[in-house]
Amino acid sequence: MSFELRLSCPAQSEYVARVRHTLTAFLQGLELDRDLLADVTIAAGEALANAVEHAYERGCERPRLALRARLWRTGRLCVEVSDHGSFIERGPVPGRGLGLQIIRAIAGRLTIDTAKGTRVRMIFER
Repeated sequence: MSFELRLSCPAQSEYVARVRHTLTAFLQGLELDRDLLADVTIAAGEALANAVEHAYERGCERPRLALRARLWRTGRLCVEVSDHGSFIERGPVPGRGLGLQIIRAIAGRLTIDTAKGTRVRMIFER
């Protein structure tokens, strides 16, 4: 058995906090320890903010993003943030571009799939 949360919303900054709060409530219901809960919400928040800020720079009539969180009975937690925009690889910019570094430092494993939009998958061990 696994537990799953799926959310979809406009890719606008005012929705990021709502999605994070919903994710937090879902994780609290799973009785994750406080440190893991904080790590997951920080990493997911960074991925959500990146999707809002970067995914649709080239223009899109109705930009959207999605979050999916699954806890498997093995204790592995998978959180995915996806959009239909284009992934943009950037060089270093002073004071910017730390989102993926933060996610890499927190998540046990991180993959980025750019085949159809961008999907950031973060794996955490319970």
